[in-house]
Amino acid sequence: MKSVTTRYLMTCAAIGAAAGVLLIPVNFLAFAFTATAPMLVAVIVGFWLVGPVTALALVRRPGAALLTSGVSGVISMASPAGPSAIVTTLMVGAALELGFLITFYKVWKPWIFYATATAFQLYYLYTAFTFYEMETTSTWTQVLFCTLMMVSAWAAVWAGLRLAARLADTGVARGLAPRRTAATADTARADV
Repeated sequence: MKSVTTRYLMTCAAIGAAAGVLLIPVNFLAFAFTATAPMLVAVIVGFWLVGPVTALALVRRPGAALLTSGVSGVISMASPAGPSAIVTTLMVGAALELGFLITFYKVWKPWIFYATATAFQLYYLYTAFTFYEMETTSTWTQVLFCTLMMVSAWAAVWAGLRLAARLADTGVARGLAPRRTAATADTARADV
C-alpha cells in the first residue's frame, strides 16, 4: 500500500460504523440467549463477519478488515458486550486479514474469503463447542450446532461480497482498490 488516504480511512470507518450499529442488537440477542439458546447464537454468529468482508472486498487493501472491525467494535460497545466488543471484532478482522496476507494481498478471489472465514469459524466453533458444553448434548444437536455456525459464516461472506459489489457499482470505491483489467473485473463480478 503506497499511502493511506483519507478516502480509504473514511470508507472503512463508514462500513465499520454501519457494521457496529448492526452488531448492537445482535450483541443484545447473543447475550440474552447465550445460556438458554446456543442454536440461536450459532445462527447469528456470522454477523460479525459482514463488515470486514465488505471492507476487504470493496477496497482491496491491507488493513481494511482490521480498521473496519476496530470501528465496529467501538460503536458496538453500546451493547452488553461493552469494551470486549472491540477485542472480539478486532479478532475477527485480524483472522480475515490472514487469508489475504498469505497471498501478499495480490489475490482477491471470493474463494479466499470463504476459505478464510471457514478456517476462522472452525477455530471459533472449537471454542464455542467447549463453552456451550456441546459434548454433553446429542449427536444430532452437535451436528446442527456445527452446521448452523458454518452456514452463518458462509452466508455472512456471501452478504459481504454482495454488499461490496453493490457499493462498487455505485462508484463509491472508485480509486480505492488497485486497478483491475477488464478481464479481472469481469471475473470478480462473475465469482460473486
